[in-house]
Amino acid sequence: MNFKKRKKQIVPKLKAIGTVLTLFVIKTNMVFAAEGGTTIGTAEVTQATDNIKRVITSIAMPLGGVLIFASVVVAAIKMIANSNNPQKRAESIGSLAWICGGGVVLGASLIIAGIIVNIATNNTGGLLGG
Repeated sequence: MNFKKRKKQIVPKLKAIGTVLTLFVIKTNMVFAAEGGTTIGTAEVTQATDNIKRVITSIAMPLGGVLIFASVVVAAIKMIANSNNPQKRAESIGSLAWICGGGVVLGASLIIAGIIVNIATNNTGGLLGG
């Protein structure tokens, strides 16, 4: 039999088998935690939230600021380079709106991450419900 023809017959069967297996895995109600197992203590939660806060403040904020600054510089250079072409200059000015939008998205994501960390720990360092 031709390889392409066999492939057309086998691929849908494999997809169906994969879908059925995925549904069984999702449907399974197994718990793998043993009784009397280790639990997450307040120290681990505090350390995890401190690590998240540290990553946000030491990586995300400065990196976002550098990217926004670099984008503004590139847009300014494009405006200067295209000063005699009104069409391209207008496109360069339009890119500033996208830069502002990116700054708003970055700021909102940092605010939302802070809110999630504070809600999850009730601002005490202890995980809620634990």
